[in-house]
Amino acid sequence: MRSIIYHQYGEPAEVLQATEAPELPPPGVGEVLIRVDSRAIHPGDLLGIRGRYRAPGNSSPVGPEGARPGFEGMGVIIATGPGTEAARDLVPGARVAFFPARWAWSDMVLAPARYVTRVPDDVPDQAAAQLHVAPLTAALLLRAVQAAGAIAGDVIALSAAGGLVARLTAVLLQERGYRPLGIVRSADALPLLAAQLPGMQWISTDQADWARRAAALAPGRSIKVALDPVGGQVASALAALLADGGTLVSYGDLSGQPIVIPALAFSTRDISIKGISVGRWAGTSDAARAADIEVALHLARTAPAAFAAAAEYSLGDVTLAVAHAERPGKHGTVLLRRT
Repeated sequence: MRSIIYHQYGEPAEVLQATEAPELPPPGVGEVLIRVDSRAIHPGDLLGIRGRYRAPGNSSPVGPEGARPGFEGMGVIIATGPGTEAARDLVPGARVAFFPARWAWSDMVLAPARYVTRVPDDVPDQAAAQLHVAPLTAALLLRAVQAAGAIAGDVIALSAAGGLVARLTAVLLQERGYRPLGIVRSADALPLLAAQLPGMQWISTDQADWARRAAALAPGRSIKVALDPVGGQVASALAALLADGGTLVSYGDLSGQPIVIPALAFSTRDISIKGISVGRWAGTSDAARAADIEVALHLARTAPAAFAAAAEYSLGDVTLAVAHAERPGKHGTVLLRRT
């Protein structure tokens, strides 16, 4: 089978290559074998290929057998292993989405049945390929907002607001009466985003006084929570805009730069920092995961435009695909298709 592999950390377009890998064994206990038809290229995938998830000071190289990216995708079940009989919707021929499962940037994956979702007929392939990581992160961010004590009417700031995670989170926030404030890199993106999420306010960081403008959009309702996957100067500025007792929720590090917050902000203003990661979602309870999957399906049905693809590439064109995935100003997620 075809599989994408890299033998050293580095720029994805330079280190990734398509290769032939041994066929996977039959599914074991509680597993299903899936032919992967489509998978999304996430920012987190590219950070991993660059080696950014290694602990500080850890410069260990990729192992001698190389590493294979990808944890999410959609496709069709080819075979099921023992112990999946109770999951009657997971049968050969079923269209499914999965997360997490190793080596999703391959023709086939073996996935634990408990992390596989039968895709309803009214959810198209483009949404199914993105059904888990972004929507589940949005569900986790919503819970973080609620845990921070935000109430209906509070302003919730979202940086990288043109990304799928932020847009889906904004949908959930609006449904519950919060006032999302989107922060984007370029004013060129604002007309399209405003059309997709009417009633939401927007600020672009290419305006020199963007932080002042953001503060002006929350008069009397200072920003209660800021949701940030960027870090660096953007997260630092958002932390400064928080109301006393406010919370910065970090869920990524796109900038690769540290967040700088004055120490007195913690003691005199009661500012707090929390972190969430969809990488920990698999360890939550069965009930919590089932509820989050319902949220994901709700988003796929009610916000289908959010799941539109910026482009689709065949698996063999992975270097072109990852380059496109990081192209400034793109709208939508880049997908890797089987053919």
